[in-house]
Amino acid sequence: MFTYILVIINVIVFILIKTNKLDSEDLASSYHMVFNRKQYYRIITSAFAHEDILHIFFNMVSLINIGSFVEDVFGSVRMLIIYFVSMILGKILALLIRHNNRDDYTMSLGASGAICGILGTYFLVVLYIYGFNGIYSLLRPISSLLIMSMLPGIDGTSHFSCMAVGMAISYLMIMF
Repeated sequence: MFTYILVIINVIVFILIKTNKLDSEDLASSYHMVFNRKQYYRIITSAFAHEDILHIFFNMVSLINIGSFVEDVFGSVRMLIIYFVSMILGKILALLIRHNNRDDYTMSLGASGAICGILGTYFLVVLYIYGFNGIYSLLRPISSLLIMSMLPGIDGTSHFSCMAVGMAISYLMIMF
């Protein structure tokens, strides 16, 4: 249920951007905007802003497919915790990594980082249930993520940092 609420929020923000009620550049995040200008809200707003129809379409299809599964397995509250903590801590980690690479001004937006946090949870659940026999079922999402994350204009750093955070949080939830 919360998966669909997240989709609705993302679509509403997208419509507001496309009708010029919001400006995606005011919502996007970069190290400079978040830490130097102290606009911390951008860590969250950037995860709800999308630039074009294909961007939001692929992110929302992924969110519905992966988020619904994780929500069924972990429950709505835990799925939201994984989603938002992955979004926030993963984005902070990505911004710090970019800062260390002297990339303070590249703007980032979209829900894909938080979705990768949920994807990390999906990976752990499959491995937990099926062991290494489940790796075959993970080949398509892993290769899609790797290929997509290497494309120009895609924030692969955020994808992988959010996924790592999602995996860590869901691991703690499984163990405790």
